[in-house]
Amino acid sequence: MKRLAERLLAWIRSSLAYWPEPAYFTGKKVERVGPLWPSKRLVYATAACFVALLALSTALILCVVLLGQVPSELVSAIVSLASTLAGIYVGRRW
Repeated sequence: MKRLAERLLAWIRSSLAYWPEPAYFTGKKVERVGPLWPSKRLVYATAACFVALLALSTALILCVVLLGQVPSELVSAIVSLASTLAGIYVGRRW
């Protein structure tokens, strides 16, 4: 389980990394720039959003299968978490 969590965090970290142009010119020489990694806070918050989204989606599927109803509260929670994740990724890319 620990290895799975580490792999998830590594995947999120690499997906949120910003890869600038490989080099830039400063005065008389060319400087090499590596990737700009996100903070641990952002990685942990994104992982928590993914886990919560998975849990809420599972709960929605169970409600539909067992009860035959779609609770509007679950749908709105899933939409808000998906919007949060989209905002994280769009904000990080631009």
